[in-house]
Amino acid sequence: MTNFKNELGKQVLILDGAMGTMVQNLELSDAAFGGPEFKMLTDLLVFSRPDDLEGIHLEYLQAGANLIETDTFGASPLRLKEFDFSKFDPSDLKAVPEQLDLKNCSLEMLTLKLNIEGCRIAKRAIEKYRAQPDYDGRPLFVAGSIGPSNYVISSTEANLNKGTFRQVVENFYHQVLGLIEGGADVLLIETQQDILETKAIIEGANKAFAEKKIKLPMIVQATVDVFSKMQIFNTDIHAAYTAVSKMGIDVFGINCNVGPVEMVATVEKLSGFCKHPISVVPNAGQPISEDGQTCYKLSPEDMANTMEPFVREHGVSIVGGCCGTTPAHIKALREKLNGAVPAPRQPDRKIYVSGPQEAVPIDASEGLLRIGERLNVRGSQLVRDAVETEGEEICMEVLEEVVNEQVKDLGIEIIDICMDSNIVETEEVLPAIIHGLTSDFKGVMCIDSFSVEALEKSIETYPGRPIINSISLEEYKDGVSKLDAVLSSTSSHGPIYIALVNGPEGPAQTADEKYNLAAEIVKQANEKYGVGADQILIDVNAYPIGSESVEGLNFCMETLKSLPRIKKIHPDLKTSIGVGNLTNGLAKKPYMRKVLTSVFLDEARKAGLDCAILNPNHYVPRESLPVEDVELALKVILEHDMNAFDQLEQIALTKKTGVKQKKVDYADLSAEESVCAKIKDGFKQKEEGLIKKDGVEFSYRDHIVLEVAEVTTRHKPLDFVSGYLMKSMRELGDAFGRGEVSLPHLLKSADVMRNCMEFLEWFMRLESGMNPEDEIQYKGTVVIGTVYQDVHSIGKDLAKTLLENYGYRVIDLGVQVPLEKFIDTAKKENADAIGTSALLVQTSNHMITIANMLEEKSYNIPILIGGAPVNSRHAGYVAMHGQNDTKNILNNIFYCQSGMDGVNIMNRLKEKSSLDSFFRENKENLLNEYKRAKGMKEKQDELLATLPRRVIGFKKHEVPKEGYGLHKVEFKLKKLESNLNSKSLFSLNWKFGKQSSWKDKSIDLDQLKQLKKKWIEKAESNNWITPKARFILLPAQSEGDDVILYHPEDTEKELARICFSVCVGKGQKDVFSAAQYVRPKSSGQLDAMGLQITTAGNEADKAIEKFKGENDSESALYLQGLCDRVAEDLAEYIHNLIRLRAGYKKKSQGERYSPGYSAITDLSNNKVIWEVLKAEGLGIELTDANEFNPPSTTAAVICFHSEAGYS
Repeated sequence: MTNFKNELGKQVLILDGAMGTMVQNLELSDAAFGGPEFKMLTDLLVFSRPDDLEGIHLEYLQAGANLIETDTFGASPLRLKEFDFSKFDPSDLKAVPEQLDLKNCSLEMLTLKLNIEGCRIAKRAIEKYRAQPDYDGRPLFVAGSIGPSNYVISSTEANLNKGTFRQVVENFYHQVLGLIEGGADVLLIETQQDILETKAIIEGANKAFAEKKIKLPMIVQATVDVFSKMQIFNTDIHAAYTAVSKMGIDVFGINCNVGPVEMVATVEKLSGFCKHPISVVPNAGQPISEDGQTCYKLSPEDMANTMEPFVREHGVSIVGGCCGTTPAHIKALREKLNGAVPAPRQPDRKIYVSGPQEAVPIDASEGLLRIGERLNVRGSQLVRDAVETEGEEICMEVLEEVVNEQVKDLGIEIIDICMDSNIVETEEVLPAIIHGLTSDFKGVMCIDSFSVEALEKSIETYPGRPIINSISLEEYKDGVSKLDAVLSSTSSHGPIYIALVNGPEGPAQTADEKYNLAAEIVKQANEKYGVGADQILIDVNAYPIGSESVEGLNFCMETLKSLPRIKKIHPDLKTSIGVGNLTNGLAKKPYMRKVLTSVFLDEARKAGLDCAILNPNHYVPRESLPVEDVELALKVILEHDMNAFDQLEQIALTKKTGVKQKKVDYADLSAEESVCAKIKDGFKQKEEGLIKKDGVEFSYRDHIVLEVAEVTTRHKPLDFVSGYLMKSMRELGDAFGRGEVSLPHLLKSADVMRNCMEFLEWFMRLESGMNPEDEIQYKGTVVIGTVYQDVHSIGKDLAKTLLENYGYRVIDLGVQVPLEKFIDTAKKENADAIGTSALLVQTSNHMITIANMLEEKSYNIPILIGGAPVNSRHAGYVAMHGQNDTKNILNNIFYCQSGMDGVNIMNRLKEKSSLDSFFRENKENLLNEYKRAKGMKEKQDELLATLPRRVIGFKKHEVPKEGYGLHKVEFKLKKLESNLNSKSLFSLNWKFGKQSSWKDKSIDLDQLKQLKKKWIEKAESNNWITPKARFILLPAQSEGDDVILYHPEDTEKELARICFSVCVGKGQKDVFSAAQYVRPKSSGQLDAMGLQITTAGNEADKAIEKFKGENDSESALYLQGLCDRVAEDLAEYIHNLIRLRAGYKKKSQGERYSPGYSAITDLSNNKVIWEVLKAEGLGIELTDANEFNPPSTTAAVICFHSEAGYS
């Protein structure tokens, strides 16, 4: 009998075409399927119409197919589970096996029989075809068709059926048993959309193979879009292949979703990296709808012509047809490719690992591969607190931040994740965290644990090919090495392994010991488990510098000497090191740690090191370090010179490094280049003057306008705008999106750009009388503003700047925009979208009103929503536009978490070809988020209604004896300077982002300190900021969830009430309100409460508006950010002052609560505080929404109970 694997590559093999299309052409009655409910389950035709199926197989064989698929695509228990067989009518099914009761048998038995019969029908067709006189002797095979389970295993928030890895393994184990028994020659695992499910299918097949003692070849086919991505989880085709490449598959390819034209790019990519034979099985073109029917219009000839290069140029081994293809298409392929041999390929030889989205090479040819070590419960306090805090759920948000800092901010492609802990169950926590973090993760994980069970469970939750850390020849349990324990339970997944050079005697120290252990590991892994050298990273061990106990021993040199020897064990063997231990004890000398780590790794890479597990902040290119420091480090590492170690230690205590910036000499550039360079650099030359033309004057404020004026003598203004300026701003916006440019820099560049544009617009009006806005080819028009009753504008201003950078015309309505004005302006300007921003929960609800107003007016325009209280769940509520029927949910509400999201969404909205699918996808997301939000609210309501009230004790509570009454504070900004939180000012208020990203943006701490000093001096000398506050300590008692405030001199007189919200407590064990931390009225005893309000003053607003009017949004950001920081940090200062006045010595005594947050959600409490403190005297106004103006104002109440908190 012909062997399938032997035939691969000898000639192209042709797979048959669509089964569903042919079944549809039979025009069968509902009875053939057992009733109308089962018409989608075409697999049942093996029992009702075996002859028809045999006829379809024969048609494809006669057309020239080598492989015919069984009619078993959905014949697995989880798919069959979707149908209610109690409603099944078997009367028209004449070929049901004896003793099989379709209505009452188990789904596993039904699966077995369907697959057996499906294979037998295909085999009969082959036997009949072989007996025909025109049979040409070509090899023929039965391909057992296996489709998805309709359950996803990978992490997702989408409303999909969710299963477990083991559940899916069992599901396909039963299907493959049937295919084996029925006589399939090869398994065809097709139309795969979740790569973790694909891994589970392969594991299920392997389980069946082991039981039946037979191994069938496996073809795996993923379904991708035109961008080569598996759509649901955004998995790139290279990542998909990498995930399964070492799991025993024989062919890898793509099928379904698109036609051959749309597959061209993916086929070219596959040809470049796929080390297995490739299969390509497209639809008959893209589907279209005719009279309510889905049709495929690509002709057989066009399909064959498009696919011919797949074989002859790109070396594809199997071709065939999916949806819409017929025997005519297969015949055309046979005629075009008969006797063709797949072109020889030389795929990329690199070794890859993969995550849920991308594949990453283990390749040190262009630089050391870094594995970030910070997601480690043993090495990070932040991670430890997020994972090990007793009584609380794992804080995934913190872990995501740790991941994003390494992957997005620092460009680390692989991160080590270790949850070995004495507090939590590693075997449960590690897989749970991996599952949670991989829902939107662009990197690769190195799964690190001493627990073999944790590694085994974790690899079953990981949608890709991970690195497993680690194996070794150390004894794991009696008579079993860590290598044996780990490989026996995980090797079927085909991961890469980090192998520690540790043996029964402990970790290797000398080069000889490291080499000998490495060679033995490679030998045992291959001989016992078939794990090749290309799956192993030998970890050569790092010891702390200076920790040698044997005289003359140099741990660093032993490691360096071992590397070239280990690399010679096998050409595919790679090496790694966990380098953190090298500088153990130098945590408080980060510069020294950075120098020694960087120089050591540079030397190790030269000796053959491929990758290192490290803290990304401890490693920089050697050439970026001072030469003299590098020389000292080399003496330490190569010569074990501890005097040099001491010198370096002294330098580390005093040395500060800065970031060198490359300066551009604008004088060397043409005027065009100079203008563009100055825009990109945000280079401002403030200079006022006049340009005269035809008796008309233009007043400019920046020298760059003179250069632009010169450019207009050579270029038409519109040509210069589109060919130069817009291109420069797009490049800058892209750099901002990549994290290479800070927000302040972007705003500075936008200011320079506006000066250029103002002149060009004036010039165009003057020269031709035209309106530039009608002539400039904008990508679209967006109307934006901050909603009514909301005065905050920073987020809205950023969105405006980014949209303008990317070529959109933005009409900025400002703040406190009446809702009708959004709609009226959008209609008048023929806008493409409306953008709304809000800072408060209450004002964000105006977005729902806008959506309702648009719906009532039948005005269908996309709405972009953003701001601090806005999230994807709120977007769901906005899409419901105030009504309750989910059938009427809108599809045009888009949540923008950042300004870049706004740009990306607008770009998608301008892609007309994919607009329908974009709206469809968005509607589904909105519906899911609305249901999720509603479920969360219902859960919250249930907890609030059922959990017990917290019991608060007052036995040790001391009531203030002094400090009562109203107090006023006003002082110079300089006095507050030492209390300002510089980290928050730089990162949050001034938008420079995390410190780890500063280097990429050419920013350092000294620069920012100078900037802070400059703006404090400017703000003070111009009287823009005057820190002011009022606070009061009042007698108080609680009554329910209210706190009654009494007059300080007449405790019978009620001044006001503060209304607190009821919250669910930590660990969902109880409910409480902050009012409970104040002695109740029923006790007959008085307590106390503090009230405070702080502001940066009301002069800054005028200066900020002036800056914006002068196209100086950079200065507007700095001043607004400084104002906000002053108000926040003054609040902390005043809080401590109240504590001291009240006689409390502990700085942490009690809690401060601000209206608008969870403990005190009702903003009307702002009015209470404002009135009691007579804050109008500070120049603070109150809006209709009980929001403060100026915006840089905060208010709070203070409870003094030692247990008071937010949870």
